[in-house]
Amino acid sequence: QQEKEDLQGKSKSREHLSQTAGKSEVTPVPSKSIDLEMKQVQCKRKNSNIEITKQSTTIKSLKKEVQEKDERVQELQAKISRLERDLIMKRHLIEDLRSRLKANQENEKACNKTLESLERKVKSLTEECSNKKTSIDSLKQRLNVATEEKSHYELMYHKAKDELEKKVLKLSNLESKVIETECAMTELESAASQQLHGLAKQSGQALETVQKKLLLANDKIEEFMTFVK
Repeated sequence: QQEKEDLQGKSKSREHLSQTAGKSEVTPVPSKSIDLEMKQVQCKRKNSNIEITKQSTTIKSLKKEVQEKDERVQELQAKISRLERDLIMKRHLIEDLRSRLKANQENEKACNKTLESLERKVKSLTEECSNKKTSIDSLKQRLNVATEEKSHYELMYHKAKDELEKKVLKLSNLESKVIETECAMTELESAASQQLHGLAKQSGQALETVQKKLLLANDKIEEFMTFVK
């Protein structure tokens, strides 16, 4: 623009000189040189106009780029604001986490103490459980022995029960035989008494014979009763 203004000023001064040269005859200027210079000036003017157009286009593109960069700067500023807010929140969060970490460390110390006491208790309980396990094993062995003895005694009981049932059956049979024998004795006594009455008149020898038979029968009855007992 400055060069354009300079060229415009030069052209105006040359035009003014040409006009004054036409009016004045004291300082004449050759017209060919003036025309050549004017053509040069016009050529420079055209080139300047072309350059100005290029510069205008460049300025527009630069303005657009500057606008985009301004928008980008605004976005970045907004992002920076958000990041600053996030940073503040993260600082508060870090402080909170530090306080929590401190509290957790204190809790961890207390928990470690509790854990040590619990480990001691677990150790003592483990020893106690081991002792109880040993006692339980011995009791199991005793129980196995007692179970074997119980099985043996149950077997003996069943055998004794079977033998008792057999003996009870024998005893019932013997009792029935004793009853039958007693009935036979009663019949024998009644028959003997009848025979005694019938043979009372017989000789003493027959009486002695009957008495001997009766004694023999009594002896047999006593032997039978002894056997039954």
